[in-house]
Amino acid sequence: MLKISSQEEFGLRLLVQMARAENQEISLSELAEKEGISLTYVRKIFGILRHGGLVQASKGFQGGYSLIKPAKQINLKEVFDALKNPEIGFDCSYFSGNLSICANHGDCAVRPLISLLNSKINDFLSNINLSQLVKEEREVMFHLATKV
Repeated sequence: MLKISSQEEFGLRLLVQMARAENQEISLSELAEKEGISLTYVRKIFGILRHGGLVQASKGFQGGYSLIKPAKQINLKEVFDALKNPEIGFDCSYFSGNLSICANHGDCAVRPLISLLNSKINDFLSNINLSQLVKEEREVMFHLATKV
């Protein structure tokens, strides 16, 4: 089963909230309240998102955060890459067998499957942008089903 870390999930949720704000700045405390997570965790995620080039901050009393570009120009692959999971999917580099290297390192029938799955997942994420997630759940499900 595909696993997404809480950081990746909440990072995506926070970016969807920002996309809903439609180019308006939003405070981290407002985002924390909307998602029901701690302000400390939101700050941590936004540090990562800033470093990843997805959000920008403005200073001052009325300061907040905004997306660096329109939501329809930010695909989910970019989001997961920024949140430190460049290969969402499967990775056989985490070999944990008894040998020092995988017993199938020279001739692996599974590696092509893993490679294809990674490619399909990354292609799928590259073709979905934040603005497509700013809808009701049923609409998002229908839209995503047409992409599969």
